[in-house]
Amino acid sequence: MPISFRTQALLAIASGAAIVAPLSAINAHDEHAQGIYKVRHEEYEKLGDAFKTIRDQTRASTPDLAAIKTAAKVVNDASVNQFKWFPAGSGPEGNPKTRAKAEIWSKPQEFEKAQKLFASEATKLTAAVAGNDVSAIRAQFGATGKACKNCHDSFRAPEKD
Repeated sequence: MPISFRTQALLAIASGAAIVAPLSAINAHDEHAQGIYKVRHEEYEKLGDAFKTIRDQTRASTPDLAAIKTAAKVVNDASVNQFKWFPAGSGPEGNPKTRAKAEIWSKPQEFEKAQKLFASEATKLTAAVAGNDVSAIRAQFGATGKACKNCHDSFRAPEKD
């Protein structure tokens, strides 16, 4: 089984050997870092669209519960997958266009706590949606939105003009 470049580097450090990174490994890391920015952006765009759908449908005179269920699944999936969207090296130092604050990586326990709060509220939203009670969905949607905003307030820079 081939070992990764990172493992090779750690073995080289441990043995005192010089490390010469193959160009392909460096390029693969750069491509991965650039790819994660795109993934993160696209997934949060989907999340924003799902929030808008739920908001609009819970305000409608005749809510479309199927649309709410589909959107709630997107919210829940994002709440689970978000833990993979912020690997080391994918902060503002690698992409000045990102709105992700450096605190994500400098305060990882606080960031993880905020992510877990969002994931917990998203799970509760999924349960509320399963009950088909628009009032309960609306209430839990508010709590889920607050958890999302909590993370934005601490870990996301405001939009630049």
